[in-house]
Amino acid sequence: MICSRCGLCCINLDILVIKTRSIRPDGTLDPGDPESMIRKPAGERCPHLAFAGEVAICAIHDLPCYRGTPCDLFDQFGPEDGICILGSYFKSSGSAEL
Repeated sequence: MICSRCGLCCINLDILVIKTRSIRPDGTLDPGDPESMIRKPAGERCPHLAFAGEVAICAIHDLPCYRGTPCDLFDQFGPEDGICILGSYFKSSGSAEL
């Protein structure tokens, strides 16, 4: 899936995200920390979401701790190189509040 960088999934999905305070200076997490993941409710902005104009940017996307998280593993049905359609869904359903 090719992300359209709209940020709508980072706001509208109910998902577990990495707790910011659990990220070590080297970008990893303590594997023994049972509280390194927190629930991000639907409709609440992810703490790692930022915008450069209208382009959504994940502050931890390139850190080692991001690998294997629910966000990293998120995908959609369709071709691997297909453009994400989730943003369009949120816009059409009225959930596109940024």
